[in-house]
This record gives sequence, C-alpha cells and structure tokens, in this order.
Amino acid sequence: MRVLVFGDSITQGYWDTDGGWVERLRKHFDTLQASDLEGRDEPTIFNLGISADNSNDILERLEAETTARTRHGNLPIVIIQIGINDSSTDNRAEDQSVRVPIEDYEKNLHEIIKVARPLSSKLILVGLPACDESKTTPVFWGDFHYTNAAIEQYEDVMKRVAAAEDTPFIPVFKNFKTALDDGKDYLPDGLHPNNDGHEFIADYLLHTIEEMLRE
Repeated sequence: MRVLVFGDSITQGYWDTDGGWVERLRKHFDTLQASDLEGRDEPTIFNLGISADNSNDILERLEAETTARTRHGNLPIVIIQIGINDSSTDNRAEDQSVRVPIEDYEKNLHEIIKVARPLSSKLILVGLPACDESKTTPVFWGDFHYTNAAIEQYEDVMKRVAAAEDTPFIPVFKNFKTALDDGKDYLPDGLHPNNDGHEFIADYLLHTIEEMLRE
C-alpha cells in the first residue's frame, strides 16, 4: 500500500533533523513492516512536500506525481496538507493581498479532490498548524506575514470542502495552537515546527491516519 503525502515545507519536514511528521509516520510503518516481513502489508510513505508550495502548485503536479508512483494498477492513498502559504499576506503587493485568495483556495481544493479521486484508493485532507505571530508578522526570510486568523480561516475552508466532498479531514490548528498557548517551544522561526513540533503533529495524527489507512 503506497501513501503519497503532498504539501509544502511543513509537510516536507523543514527544520526537523528527523525529517518531519511525514518521515516519522514512515519510520513507524517501516518498523512494523520490518518486524513482520511475511505478514500484512504495511503502508509505504512517500513524502511529496515541497517548500513554498500552495494549492495552485499541488493542483499542477498532483496527477503526474501520483501516476508516476502508481504500480500494477494498485491505486495509492493520497494525503494533502496545504494552505498555509495560500493564506500568507504579501507586503510587497500594493493591496497587501494574500498569496491565494480564499475563494480560489476553496476552488483549488475542490479541483484537487476531483483530480485525486480517480487516481487514488482514498483521499485524506490534513489541517494546518498554527504560527507564532511574534515571528511571522513579518517573517525574517521575506516581506510577508502569516497570521493565525488567516491560517484558521483557510483550515475552516478545508473542513467545509471535505464535508461537501465526503472526504476524510483531520483538523490540526486548534490542537497545535493550544500547545503553543501552553508554552510549547515548537516554532523556531515562527512558522516551521522543530523536532518537538513535528513529533507532536505525528503523535496527534498517527492514530487517526492509521485507522483511516486500515479501513
């Protein structure tokens, strides 16, 4: 069973020396498989996160990258985590517009699901972690802002699209924001989780994703 995880730098595992939450899931399932080589087929995880991607980018590369990793007619499971870069405000723009307007983001999610369905055996949407606004308004690597209000709005759109499309959805924002509010040091640059932050996300997602993969 192949599982393809599409997303941005957070999915990619930026800032985590152990590869991010996706890599942690891969290690979990690889460990199970190594202990039972002749038993059940454990998921094989492919990390297809690319730094700076937004929903436009996922839509553009989803079909080709999924098809390239499909073998012998066995359709993979596809997991999508995208939206934080869509929600960012570009301070260089005269109207200080967001990178991908929320209406376009919603349309993109519907189109992503439309493209993914015939290419996959199951599609799962994963929500967005919160940010530390003291470090992201603006970020140090560019003239743009990330805010929790915007990130939460975009995750809410993902939730609404998932419900409309009858697609599994796992929220992340509130759980991660609660951990930050409790003083957890998960975001060294304000946006990208460190090892502890990715471990928190992986632990939070693992049980739910594992149940979904077994269904």
